[in-house]
Amino acid sequence: MWWKVLLAVLVVWMAFGLIMALVKGLLTILVIGLLVIGVIAVIRWASSDKSPTKTGL
Repeated sequence: MWWKVLLAVLVVWMAFGLIMALVKGLLTILVIGLLVIGVIAVIRWASSDKSPTKTGL
């Protein structure tokens, strides 16, 4: 009987570990995606900001 309890605890622990790994993976992908979007936005803003100032000067 005790091995069933041990097996249940092991299954719950493994499921929790898998869920945490998925969450960490998703958070990593989300952070990398946000960084890429931020860099692209800054590059676009900088390039669009330079052309009017050149024509204005």
